[in-house]
Amino acid sequence: MFANGSDVVISLVCMRSRLFSFLLFCLACLEGSSLLQAENHIAYLDSIKKIDVHTHVRTDAAFVRELLDQQNFKYLNVCVDSMGSEMTLSQRENARDLYQKYPRHYSWVTTFDSKGLFEPGWTDRTIELLKEDFENGAIGVKIWKNFGMEILNPKGEYVQIDDPVLRPIFEFIAQENKTLLAHIGEPIRAWMPTYTTKEGIPRNYWVSHPEYSFYDKPDKPSYSDIISAVDHVLRDYPNLRYVAAHLASLEFDVEEIALRMEKHPNFAVEIGGRTR
Repeated sequence: MFANGSDVVISLVCMRSRLFSFLLFCLACLEGSSLLQAENHIAYLDSIKKIDVHTHVRTDAAFVRELLDQQNFKYLNVCVDSMGSEMTLSQRENARDLYQKYPRHYSWVTTFDSKGLFEPGWTDRTIELLKEDFENGAIGVKIWKNFGMEILNPKGEYVQIDDPVLRPIFEFIAQENKTLLAHIGEPIRAWMPTYTTKEGIPRNYWVSHPEYSFYDKPDKPSYSDIISAVDHVLRDYPNLRYVAAHLASLEFDVEEIALRMEKHPNFAVEIGGRTR
């Protein structure tokens, strides 16, 4: 679902070092308990070329490249419009530089700055920046959950991913044969109660990030509002390759994911952060 000329990035898994080591150990032990068998299985798995399609690498660290070489991995370095214009620009520059210095270890997905979304000239400026990033090797564009959960239009309404203001951006991405990587919405638990234990331990992500907890907030979009907007994009842009991050915020029922895959050939998912 990610393409760059003749190179295709296959959406496999999003693993972290300790979890990956544990999974390798378990797989190695399936057919026997001998150390030799385990080592053979690990060696075989290390020999397979693997791509982690959802990473955020912000520094030029030699140990990361060493780990990638050891485990035969490549990272897709993803930029996110989540912490303001300055950080968005810094991420784009950093991801571009890492890719150009170490193309064996990194590919990259750019993003766009949502600041000034409804101001004159925003669309043209954004397309020019995306064009520049594509010329510098970006294979796709990340759109984040600020669409649907944070950004308001001049009327004070939440801007969903199917808003017409994004049409020229999506059409340009499709025209350039690139991929939209979309983290839209949250798991359905974000619309359910959160709590902290008597020991002070937060029971889920939304205790620490109440801005994304929409439980009992009737002024906020519903879960269905956000997911329906994604469905509209899949329907309205059949030529746009759409990879939904984090199991498309549909991890509560994989049949919902399967239904969309059957209906929309341009739709795929990745599993980062949703397999714990």
